[in-house]
Amino acid sequence: MPGFFSLEGAKQALGVTETLESCLQQQAAAQQASEPAATRQLWEQEANTRWAKVDHLLYLPVLGLTRPRDLYYYQGQGLAVLYGFTYKYMTVEHFLGRLGRLQAGQPLALALSRCYTQAWYPGDGPLRIYADWHVKPHWTKQASQSGAVTMWGRIMPGTKQLLINGPVGQPLLGLNRPIDRHLNGELVALEETLTAHWQRPIGLTIFDSEGGGLALGQRYLVANRPYLSHLARPGYKLAAFETLGNWQPVSADPTREVALARWRDPVKAEADHRDLVLLRRLGDTDPTRVYAGKLPAGLPLVDVPGLYRSRWIRQERVIRELVKGANLNANFGYASRDVPNRTIQRQWAEAQEQVESRERQVAALRQAGRNLWHQRQSLDQTYRQQQPPLHRQLQQHQIDFLARQAAGHPLRRCQQRLARTFAQLDQARQRYQRQQNKQQAKLDQIKVRLAQTTAELTRRRQARDALDTTSLYRERNLEKDQMMLNLHLLLGNLHHWARSAFFAPEWQPLELKKAIELIYRKPGWVQWGRDTIEVVLEPYRYPEQQQAMAETCRRFNAANLCWRDGRRLLIRVAPP
Repeated sequence: MPGFFSLEGAKQALGVTETLESCLQQQAAAQQASEPAATRQLWEQEANTRWAKVDHLLYLPVLGLTRPRDLYYYQGQGLAVLYGFTYKYMTVEHFLGRLGRLQAGQPLALALSRCYTQAWYPGDGPLRIYADWHVKPHWTKQASQSGAVTMWGRIMPGTKQLLINGPVGQPLLGLNRPIDRHLNGELVALEETLTAHWQRPIGLTIFDSEGGGLALGQRYLVANRPYLSHLARPGYKLAAFETLGNWQPVSADPTREVALARWRDPVKAEADHRDLVLLRRLGDTDPTRVYAGKLPAGLPLVDVPGLYRSRWIRQERVIRELVKGANLNANFGYASRDVPNRTIQRQWAEAQEQVESRERQVAALRQAGRNLWHQRQSLDQTYRQQQPPLHRQLQQHQIDFLARQAAGHPLRRCQQRLARTFAQLDQARQRYQRQQNKQQAKLDQIKVRLAQTTAELTRRRQARDALDTTSLYRERNLEKDQMMLNLHLLLGNLHHWARSAFFAPEWQPLELKKAIELIYRKPGWVQWGRDTIEVVLEPYRYPEQQQAMAETCRRFNAANLCWRDGRRLLIRVAPP
C-alpha cells in the first residue's frame, strides 16, 4: 500500500518524529534510572526497529484493524511496502506493553500537543481551544469503577476522555481519565499546564453543556480565565433574567438576537457572577439558549453564538471522524489493579455527613430539653420562694380582720387588703401554671422531634453501615489506552496536514475513513533508489480521481520532503 507515503510525508512535514523519539527515550532513561537493578529493555536501540513497531501501531486503522490482536489472522501486505515485512500479533502487543510500562502516555501527549500547536498555529499569541469530555464504555463482568454512560443510558465501567481541538479543528491533545473523574477538577489545572507547556496563553476555552455548571464557572472566575459554555436545562423564561442592555442582532444571522443578562433572583445573582448571554429568535419573548461563561475582553456580544456554533464543525465533527476512521472508542490493554471503590467512598462520605448532621440535631434537641428542664426547676423555685411571704401576709391580714371585727372597727380596708393578697396569690398561681404549661408543651414538642430525629439517625446509620467500603474494585491501567490515543490523534493530524498541504482541492474535504479507502490504501509499488524513494500508484478507474491524484502528487513533490534517512520522497500515479 504505497499510499502510506502520503502520511509519511506529512509526518516529516509536521516534525513529530524527533518529538516522539526524544520523549520516549527520555522516559526510558528516567524509568531505567528509577530502577537501576532492572535489566528490562523498554525501548528499542535501533531506529528502524523502533519506527517499524511504532508505525505498526500508528497505521492499524489504515490497515482496517483495530487492536494488535487483529494482526493474528491478518493476511494483507500491511507495512511490507515500508519495511519489507509485517509484524504479527505478539511482537506488536509486547511492544505496546513496554510502551505502557514506560509511563510515557501523558508526557508524550503534552509533547506532541506542543508540536501540533507550533506546526498549525506558529507564534506565541493567545490560542482558542475547544474541549470535549465524554465517556468511552468498557464491557467487563468484573466489579470495576463505573459511571454514567449517556450513549447507553446506563451505569457501567468505562473511561473518560478529554479531547482538546485547535481553532480550526485539528486534534491537539487527548487524555484518558478514570470514569469517576469530573470535569470540574480537570480543566482549569490542565489549562495552566498547557499554558506553561505551550509557552503561550489560552485566549478562550469553549466546551459543551457539561461545562455549564456553576461549580466549574466559579473555578474559572477564581482563576481569571475566559471560557464559554451554555446552560444545559432548556425552557428558561425571560422573566427569570434581567437584561443589562439592548437586544442586538447576531452576526451572520439576522433572524436571532442576543442580550447580556443576569439572574433576576437576588440570591442567584449574588451567587452567580458569570456572564449570561440570552439568544432568542426575532419576535419571540423567551430565549432559546443561554450561554454562560467568562467572556474575554474585546469579544463582541453578537459574535458569541457564531463562535460557540463553530464547536460543532471544529470539534464534534472531528471527533466523529476519528471515531469512524481510527475507532477512537476502542479499549487497549486490560491489565488492572485492585483499588478502593471511590464511588462507594464518596457515597459513604455523603452518608457520614448526613449522620453527623442528624447527630448534631439530636445533640441540639437534647441540649434544648436540658435547658427547658433547668428553666422548669428555676420556675418552680421562684414560685416556691414567692408563696411564703404572700401566705404570711395573708395570715397577718386575717388576724387583723378578726381583731378589728371583735373590736367593732370598720373592716373595709382589711377586706381590701385581703382581696388584694388573694388576687396576688391567684395571679402568681395562674402565671406559674401558664409558664409551666408553655414549657411542658415545648418539652413535648422536643420529645416528639427528638424521637423522629433519633429514628432518622438510626436509619441513616444503617444506610451508611450497609455501604461496603472494604471490597476492592478493578481499575484498568490506562497507559496503553493513552499511548494508542496519542497515536490516533497523531494519525488524525497527519491526515489533516496531508489533505490541507498535499491533496487536490476536490479531495481536501475528505474525512479520514474515506481518505483511507481512496488514497492511503491505494496499491502500487516503490522504487528504493540511492537518493530518492519513488512511489508509483496504480491508476484510478475514474478520470476525475486520476486527475485529482495527479494534482495531489504534484503538490506532494513540490514540498520537497525527505524520508527519515534523508532520501527524497517522490510520488506519482501511473497513467491509465
